[in-house]
Amino acid sequence: MGIQKKLITFQTMDACRSLICKGYLECGEKHIDREKSGYVYEWVLEKMQESVPNLYNAPWPVWCWARFKNGVCPPRHRGEPVDGFDVKITFHKEEKDIFLTDYRRFSFLLNNTYIPLNKEDKTAFDKRLEAARITAEDLKAYIRPDRYKSHRTDREYLDICRRIRDSFDRCVTTDSDVLQGCVWRISLEDVEKIEFLQDKDYTCGSFNYRRKNGKRFDWIEDYYKKYLH
Repeated sequence: MGIQKKLITFQTMDACRSLICKGYLECGEKHIDREKSGYVYEWVLEKMQESVPNLYNAPWPVWCWARFKNGVCPPRHRGEPVDGFDVKITFHKEEKDIFLTDYRRFSFLLNNTYIPLNKEDKTAFDKRLEAARITAEDLKAYIRPDRYKSHRTDREYLDICRRIRDSFDRCVTTDSDVLQGCVWRISLEDVEKIEFLQDKDYTCGSFNYRRKNGKRFDWIEDYYKKYLH
């Protein structure tokens, strides 16, 4: 047996029942919003199929936390519970069965934003965007048909979107203190503990909440500060 890694996933009560009744948990089609998240899921599936054996032919990954600072997942904090986060499941998987990505860099995927290697690389790419008159909203339109009716189709725009997609490979790393994971299946034998989240005064499993100033934590800016020297 290989090295086992502790992981934590937050799931609905229905998912927990499925895990207990079937003896395993997989992600079904009904839980995927293709209009909103299809582009990102396509990338994840492509990369995950290359590196993680899909022994069960599972169609979609189950998301989990692998590292958050000095722990496995974000600590709970005062606030509204996340919709659908009814149960906290702690489980273990061999490292070869986990697709790990940097949570900071993954925010770039969600916005179709270029992940730069360094300050010079960022400056050069920003200049190219400016020269082509491509805005952040233009880039989001390429991946979010749920919010935008159309996007640019000129060659320069499409070339830039392809280059951005290529940069997403930098997201696949363990060089981060904030890591998320994807697994094809959670078996009941993998589970260490199941906790039912009944305290309605706390947010669990998320760092993406609105602060007192009304803003969410900016992971992209945090990446710039941490890695672009």
